[in-house]
Amino acid sequence: MSLSRVLAASISSQVGPPASLADFAPQSILALAAEPRRAAAVLIEPVEEIHRLAGWQTVELSERASPDECKSALIQAVRRLENQFNISLWNGKSGRPQLQRPGEAATEGVGQAFAVADLQAPLRVWMAGLSGGGSLAAGEAALAGGLCNPVATYLPGPQRSAGALAREFESLRPDIILVVGGQEHVGPGSRDGVLNLSGLVIEAASRLPTEDRPLFCFAGNSQSAEAALASWRQRTDGGAAVKADNVFNGADGRSATALHSILERLHWQRALAIPAMQEIAGWLDHPVELSSTQWAFAKAVRLWRRRQQLPTLHGVYAAADRWVHVWVWAMPDQESDCLRISCVRPGERPEILADWPPVRLVSGEWPEKWPRPSQPPPVLGSQRPTALPAFWWDPLGLVPVVAGVGQATPEAAVEVLTADILLEDGSEFAGV
Repeated sequence: MSLSRVLAASISSQVGPPASLADFAPQSILALAAEPRRAAAVLIEPVEEIHRLAGWQTVELSERASPDECKSALIQAVRRLENQFNISLWNGKSGRPQLQRPGEAATEGVGQAFAVADLQAPLRVWMAGLSGGGSLAAGEAALAGGLCNPVATYLPGPQRSAGALAREFESLRPDIILVVGGQEHVGPGSRDGVLNLSGLVIEAASRLPTEDRPLFCFAGNSQSAEAALASWRQRTDGGAAVKADNVFNGADGRSATALHSILERLHWQRALAIPAMQEIAGWLDHPVELSSTQWAFAKAVRLWRRRQQLPTLHGVYAAADRWVHVWVWAMPDQESDCLRISCVRPGERPEILADWPPVRLVSGEWPEKWPRPSQPPPVLGSQRPTALPAFWWDPLGLVPVVAGVGQATPEAAVEVLTADILLEDGSEFAGV
């Protein structure tokens, strides 16, 4: 585990410091973020009736860091932050952030603590299909952009062996077994083929120890789904199984929405089962809940679109282990936004993002494959007197941390994002 250099707060030229940070302890906020490659702690204070970024600390981690190391790095970031301001932010006895209680000294703790975290590695997906250029290609397209890592694809051949498949499962240890295949409305043959494939896969998985059996997901011919799931549960004594829309549906050949929802739910379920994640969640007082980093960023993009009155907005969170693309757009006569999230490997711009609008909001290092726009975006309603900036940039990568505050105090998140985090056209960080 390696420490990043301590970054000094850059807002001193914009607003004077309060007379004493301790004077505002009941209203101050500690925002935390734990990720596989980084931990961050942010202190937010009320200054002249708005919330401002007082300071932050980050700790960088190696690719091999364990969840416990990530949790320890988060505590270390808090400790460094409290040393920076000479106030108490961590309660060593209770092992959690120091929240101010009635009767305590003003320098003891903060008013609220929030956290976003995701220490779960991308899910390992093993996929079987009936045809390489048909169902398997559709399955690969449906998996693209999900929080997953495809570890193998299987196309049945003449030498099909449940024993060989079982040994492959033991070696690859997938989190999900995905079966695809069979077009809709093309006759019994399509159903028989995918059911036979499922039977082979189920026979192999049933040979695994109960604790090593992955989730079974059927995303093939919809008329075969119930039979496939029933067979899995029977052979695995009630093992976990779900169905998704047929990824090879015969209309457009691909359907990823339901499959992505399954991946997202399982990913977060696995994340919350990690002891380090449970400990971080336990640091927070009810009704504050632990949020995932990607969903915190998605909420920030949605919030910023509305604040700037944009018809659409594409934002990227460039984390060390994954890039989270979020596209939100307004729907006429509806209060809710449409939302698409795609997680890709750092440095990549896959085909699934080909129809996305230009990137106008970035948290982290600006992606080289997405040029910075030079023209301001359109706005909803009447045109403003002055044009909007072409883009907003947070080189520090703190948007998800600050956005986590928004679940209880959205006005605080908006104020900090506006005043200190999202810089117009990146002009404040020209040398970054």
